[in-house]
Amino acid sequence: MPRREPTIHNPALTVTCPHCRCVPGAPCLDSRGSRLTGGRVHRRRTAEYVRRGAATTTR
Repeated sequence: MPRREPTIHNPALTVTCPHCRCVPGAPCLDSRGSRLTGGRVHRRRTAEYVRRGAATTTR
């Protein structure tokens, strides 16, 4: 079972990462399978979070 991290510090963690395919709540992984340091996420994950937020506010 994957370890879950709290998403209160980085709201982008509430979506699946399109780059490394990490599930919501799990931190992004680098190319070797290690967690990114400092609670960082991939730029594509942040963009997906922003896109979803914009889609819900324009409806």
